[in-house]
Amino acid sequence: MATSIAQPNTAEQTGDGSTGFPARSHGQHHSHARAGLAPWQKPWAPGASALALGMPMNPTTERAYRGGNVVHLLATQLQRGYDDPRWMTYRQASEQGWQVRKGEKGTHIEFWDRKPSEKSASDENKEPGERANGSEKDRDTPTFIHRVYTVFNAAQMNGIPAYEAKPHTAFEAVQAGEQILENSKLLPPEGGRLMCD
Repeated sequence: MATSIAQPNTAEQTGDGSTGFPARSHGQHHSHARAGLAPWQKPWAPGASALALGMPMNPTTERAYRGGNVVHLLATQLQRGYDDPRWMTYRQASEQGWQVRKGEKGTHIEFWDRKPSEKSASDENKEPGERANGSEKDRDTPTFIHRVYTVFNAAQMNGIPAYEAKPHTAFEAVQAGEQILENSKLLPPEGGRLMCD
């Protein structure tokens, strides 16, 4: 189930006086940290928690969750004691023939998308003051879409195959490190040295 709004609500209050998703999520993370359940810290003993199994991912799309959803789902895994990093919506599970057990509670995640401005073909050939559908500023402003989805962990389902953690080779670890360095734009010019040398 998803809900959409055109622009984010900065007040984060719903009409019934309850707090919105970001405030609830922040409160939950704060209480986890105070209780010593910090999902961003590696457990001392491998296999001691769900963190040893891997990052939260969606098995139906084969994509890892990103941003604040990662911290939120990891914290939920720790709190509820799930040993499986797979999360998906009820619909995604049903399409695979998996069934969420009766009475299980889902976890909310956020999805943000940026839609480019909608310029018509006739507006492209006109001067900014001649555009028919609003001012140039209104037409060039992107629209942000915010959706909140309810996802369930694979441990809450019947019929889903057991999770098998994929071991990473040393080559994959080195390749991931090189990709992080390249994306950081900290590579020295050809033949140059890093500033930290």
